[in-house]
Amino acid sequence: MIIDFSVKNFRSFKDLQTISFATTGLKSAEKYADIDKNNIVNIEDTQLFKTIGVYGANASGKSNIIKALVYFVRAITNEPSSKSNLSSLCDPFLYQDCEEDSFFQITLMINKKKYRYGFTVKQNTQDTDSIDEKISKEIITNEWLFGVKEKNMGEFFTRKRNKISNDKLPNKEKIPPLPYEHTLYLTHAAAFDRNGVCQKIRDYFIRLVVSNLDNNHEEFRWLSIFYLKSEDQKKEFLNLLSSFNLKYEDAALLDEEESSKKNIFPQNKILLSKKYINSNYEISDINLNLQKNESSGTQKLFDLAGLLLRAYSLSRSALIILDEIDSNFHPYLLIKLIEFFNNPSINKSNSQLLFTSHDTNLMSPSIMRRDQFYLTEKNEDNSTRLYSLADLKGIRNDADFAKQYLAGYYGALPILEDYLQINNSKDD
Repeated sequence: MIIDFSVKNFRSFKDLQTISFATTGLKSAEKYADIDKNNIVNIEDTQLFKTIGVYGANASGKSNIIKALVYFVRAITNEPSSKSNLSSLCDPFLYQDCEEDSFFQITLMINKKKYRYGFTVKQNTQDTDSIDEKISKEIITNEWLFGVKEKNMGEFFTRKRNKISNDKLPNKEKIPPLPYEHTLYLTHAAAFDRNGVCQKIRDYFIRLVVSNLDNNHEEFRWLSIFYLKSEDQKKEFLNLLSSFNLKYEDAALLDEEESSKKNIFPQNKILLSKKYINSNYEISDINLNLQKNESSGTQKLFDLAGLLLRAYSLSRSALIILDEIDSNFHPYLLIKLIEFFNNPSINKSNSQLLFTSHDTNLMSPSIMRRDQFYLTEKNEDNSTRLYSLADLKGIRNDADFAKQYLAGYYGALPILEDYLQINNSKDD
């Protein structure tokens, strides 16, 4: 499970900012005691949330924390190559005079053991147009991995440019020198030590972290298609849709063999069957084309349903990252989706959800604790400040978070100006 993720000097994040799934010392009000029971997972001496939500004004940096984490994961999971795949991470804070390294770090729990991994990266100031293929456009300046050894956390390896200190890394003799300055040592070591600690960490990100960056859910659709290929699993899939008041009798795939050759299974090849009462008061059947006949919200939930079922049934906790989770969803549907993640009887794997939203209906102590909400707002220097609702003093644990947020008690609201007044002042 993810414990926390930190970023510095990336897009709108100038200073070090951290988002954490770890609980604080807060407790829910007595009438919401079930929230403490359901929303929290206890692993050894660590308590972690299953859901974290990020709120804030448009352009305040909500999506940037998502992008930082997703690009970080992609850098780890991409296969090592002679060409750098770090360009998306080399996107430093613009409003500064000097160039600094961008910093990314994650702390996670795997098999009840804690690990801390991270790196710093920057653009190469050398002539990257040289014919020398060894020169990288982006370079890893520092990299580190620490983890629990017996009882205490110790170093596995550290790196400064291409100089590696790995004396305490098991099976280090299997790992050759780094070929490029843009190559992550974690992925490099994992390629040569298949059963080592580096492979264990990389495998977590490959198998258990998914996201909808750019609000794209199409790549999840194959998991939904998978559930439709077995009658037992199809029933489970349709039951999940039904719990969101999308009641279908059956689902069928058209031209499955031909469609399976494509990267994305097309929506217009999916039929959903419903029963209805016709004009003669008889029960009839109708087939609805997912693309032509159903709403954007239904299409989105169809794409997500297989992913949710899969995540809830895994033997290990997955991390699902959903930017703008509220788009096309009714508030009641969204509340139910969050409650599914927090319900231990449904989310048996304790999979985690990190989401951004503008829907304040979720901001209730009956759904999530205040240390499960993060806010983003812009500082005077245009940098993003990321802070937890738990960081603010004087807020009751049973307060109406949504009402207080919209009233401006917590900050992170857009500053709006009068359009007519602006026009008049410019005319003057």
